Amino acid sequence: MTEFFRRQMFNIIAAAFLGLFVAVWAAVLLRVGSWVPDGRTTAPVLNGALVTAAGVLATSLSSLTASALGFTIAEVRRDQATASAAARTSAAFSPADVAAKLSGRIIAAIIVYMAVGLLVLLLWLFKGTASTDLIGAFALSLLGWLIGAAGVVFQTEKPAG
Repeated sequence: MTEFFRRQMFNIIAAAFLGLFVAVWAAVLLRVGSWVPDGRTTAPVLNGALVTAAGVLATSLSSLTASALGFTIAEVRRDQATASAAARTSAAFSPADVAAKLSGRIIAAIIVYMAVGLLVLLLWLFKGTASTDLIGAFALSLLGWLIGAAGVVFQTEKPAG
């Protein structure tokens, strides 16, 4: 039993972190999504602890996934440059090579971040001013993250020549 936990420790930590992220943001989404304007307030009031936890988790997951992607891209480029120099050819940057080097935990984190983030973005667009600043901040953060990721996905590399 101890050996199982030893081998799965990082997966357990990742699952707990992603589960907490989903649970906290599900609570925020349910609270904001089910809120009906009452004429006294323009947006639902959220518990300060929930706002803090949601903000920290969203920022952390965004940073973790972006840095993992960035480091992996740099590693693939370095490996391709080394291989190209040895073969005296030029190799274009391949997103498939990056995806192949990412761990399952990072891929799961990216999918969870994007799925929850897209739900938040849709809620923000649908509710407008009746959503909270927290929802708007995460939606804008997701858009920034997606723009950065799209920059990598859609970039073109000139072969050295």
